[in-house]
Amino acid sequence: MRKTASRLHSQKTFRRRFIGVQGTLGRCTYLLPIRRRVFSETEAEALADYFKTVQAAGCEVLVIDGSPPPVFAAHTRAWSGVCRHEPVERRFGYLNDKVNGIHTGVELATHDRIILADDDIRYDPRQVAEICGRLERHDVVRPQNFLQPLPWWALMEASRMLINRATLRAADYPGTCAFRREAMLLAGEYDGDVLFDNEEMIRHFAREGFSIEYANDFFVRKNAPAFRKWLEQRARQAYEDFPLRAKTILFASILPLALAAGALGGVRALCFFGAAIGAASVTLATLGRARGEAREFFPWRVCAFAPLWIFERALSTYWAMGWYFLRGGYPFGGRLLRKGVGRDWFAQAQSRGA
Repeated sequence: MRKTASRLHSQKTFRRRFIGVQGTLGRCTYLLPIRRRVFSETEAEALADYFKTVQAAGCEVLVIDGSPPPVFAAHTRAWSGVCRHEPVERRFGYLNDKVNGIHTGVELATHDRIILADDDIRYDPRQVAEICGRLERHDVVRPQNFLQPLPWWALMEASRMLINRATLRAADYPGTCAFRREAMLLAGEYDGDVLFDNEEMIRHFAREGFSIEYANDFFVRKNAPAFRKWLEQRARQAYEDFPLRAKTILFASILPLALAAGALGGVRALCFFGAAIGAASVTLATLGRARGEAREFFPWRVCAFAPLWIFERALSTYWAMGWYFLRGGYPFGGRLLRKGVGRDWFAQAQSRGA
């Protein structure tokens, strides 16, 4: 308790000093950690256009790039004048190189307000101003994502978001958040040897006693992944869920139960089992869409794709188990990560029953 009180006092002192020097709400650092094996001119041009939008909103755009030297050099040429482009500081040695990029960016950022985002997140100027304003009241802001455009595989992913929104108190897990640089420096480094680094960081802040706003009705657009990338994410998301044992057991049991229903009761029993799973998943997605303002960002047809996501996750759970038992971990960024989540996830789960 004494440690937390001292930390919060330090936060308030720094905040008064920082606001007095820096001034406007719109001033922030937009931090993007990125790593690419090959250079894509199309992607680089699209990101350059987006960086201009974020710059116009009053942000320093800071890109921390862990790509190989030839790709890094190509990125430098493509983004000259629209961002600050820096390499990952290699004294950070976490297995998840994105975390190394985040810690590098926090050290290099010139503003206290930091918006951290994955490469598929797209803020507009109004949202930049709003999230900076929310950081006046909280140390961390965790918004929600919605997908756009919506090809069929993105409809499945969007249904997952709605099911999480229906079943989790903190709603779905976003690919972005905002925090105060001083809060991160006071909190110290979090476990970077995990796949699910976004939520690990949020739970690290919570464990250290910082104020977090779970902004469940503050929606920020996330570009729908290309089909190939979406396919690559299937086993990874299932692997990240392994520490949630009840959830993993539930999904792993679906196929054996379907086979048992078919073997014991024939086609009729199998159809009844499938209909029950489908009805339950659509109901949950509908409840998630009805929560708060989600219906403004998720069209009704998303709910109809929930049964497909349930079936996909059931298959992906076995795919992820194969990586776990045959390889001992999941390949990510050229490295093998054994843990889906880390120490702060478990500490927070024990403290709040989540």
